Amino acid sequence: MNARRSLAVAALVPWLLSGCATADIAESVQARLTKAEAEMSLCKQNIGLASAPTPATTALYDSATGPVAQDASQVKIKTLCGRELRELLDARRAMNELRRRGTGTGG
Repeated sequence: MNARRSLAVAALVPWLLSGCATADIAESVQARLTKAEAEMSLCKQNIGLASAPTPATTALYDSATGPVAQDASQVKIKTLCGRELRELLDARRAMNELRRRGTGTGG
C-alpha cells in the first residue's frame, strides 16, 4: 500500500508543479509586457510624442524593399526610444506565443 501511494504521489507532484510553472510563466510574461508598455509610454512622453502611435517594427530600412515608409515621429521614436521599443515588441511576441500555445492569461 505504501509503495502504491508513493507512486501516486511521485506521479502527481510533477503534474501539480507544472501547473504552477505555467501560471508563473504567464504572470511573468504579462508583467514584462505591462512594464514594457509603461516604459515605452514614458519614453514617448519624454520626447514629446505621447500621442504618436507606437511603431510595429524597429526597422528603418529593409534590404529587400528599401526604406520603410514612415513619418518623422516614427523615425524619432525608433531612434530615441529604441531600447524600449525592442523590449515592447519582444514582450508582445512572448505574449502572442503564450496565447498561441493556449496558456495565456486571456488579457
